[in-house]
Amino acid sequence: MAFTVEKSDSFENIRPENLRKLSGYETLTNKVLSLVAKDTRFFSEPKLDLILSEHPRMIVIFNHSSPLSWIPAPCLLASHINARGGGGRTPIAVMDRFFFKVPGLRQVARYITQSPRPLSFDELVGHFEKLKTADLVLFPEGSNAFFGEPSEIQPFRSTRFVEIAMRTKTPLLLCVHRGSENWAKTIRIDQSRLRRLPKFFGKLLGRRLKAGGMLTLPVFPKRMPIFAMRCEIFRPDKSASLQGQAEKVHERMRLMLAHLDRDLT
Repeated sequence: MAFTVEKSDSFENIRPENLRKLSGYETLTNKVLSLVAKDTRFFSEPKLDLILSEHPRMIVIFNHSSPLSWIPAPCLLASHINARGGGGRTPIAVMDRFFFKVPGLRQVARYITQSPRPLSFDELVGHFEKLKTADLVLFPEGSNAFFGEPSEIQPFRSTRFVEIAMRTKTPLLLCVHRGSENWAKTIRIDQSRLRRLPKFFGKLLGRRLKAGGMLTLPVFPKRMPIFAMRCEIFRPDKSASLQGQAEKVHERMRLMLAHLDRDLT
């Protein structure tokens, strides 16, 4: 998660009633899903219909898997929410500021986040609080997806998603998925080679690569035989610290992945 402000773009003129509803993404998300997966599976506890009826606002937390898995994961969830009458919900998302700085990707980021620029933390909280029926979408592993096994959940870059949930009194919808792990290639890098990297690259790749010695690179996506997802509702404990809550979320998602593996066997 990256909460930064770029003064050159205007956000203040965005009105909640002018934001695109989830149904407005349906044609695109269904098309993407049909292109990347031959079949899909979806599991939810409790049933998604009940979750949607009880929680008009949620913070949706996805695991990352491969660096490109952020593409099919929201598409599958969106298809099931739309199918259950949730097309009137307003989706907004957080994307790394990198996407807003690259031509081409900037338009994608604006389309997905429904914001002309990355928002500060307080702006995001205030924006989300104004939306009555909405979902805030986050991938808390962030760029750590480039430094670990796609089949595992990497450390969260930030615990602030828990703070958003606490401040806005919003439950988390935890979503884990399987199928897109082959959209990445992992490369083991010997520590002695890391020490010989130019200073610029050493700083760019960061301490995660130095600590684990693994680089996970995206590859051209092949159509998945099955793309599967499991969702569960999670309510933060007000008495626990943000770090403690984030650790509980991480552990819960790890167990959900194990459960999903059993569902698929």
